[in-house]
Amino acid sequence: MIACPNCGHGTCNDGINGDGQCICDIEWTSSDGGTCNSCAAGYYSNGGDCLVCGANEYSFNETTCLSCPQNSSRMSKWKSILDCNCTSFNHYPNNQTSTCLPCDYGFLLDDDSNTCQSNILH
Repeated sequence: MIACPNCGHGTCNDGINGDGQCICDIEWTSSDGGTCNSCAAGYYSNGGDCLVCGANEYSFNETTCLSCPQNSSRMSKWKSILDCNCTSFNHYPNNQTSTCLPCDYGFLLDDDSNTCQSNILH
């Protein structure tokens, strides 16, 4: 039988077949591989609880949600500006300017990574 640590905001996978790992509640994650003590992607801390970021926001860090750039949208609970989808053709979300910028000439937006990729065949 495996002993369980204090998981904080989660439960321990214990018992005969358990591995002793913490299974965090949906809004929490483990920053140290054990205790569930950090807000998960798409959530922010208000000092005691993890709250979901609002519509068209992403979690910038553990305590702050930022708005997606103008002319973009996103699903809820995403973790970075790359999860914002610019609505203009071949535009990507830029973290430094918090805007949607066009890909450079010779590059196309890759829908999977939301980044500009070279369209030149090697």
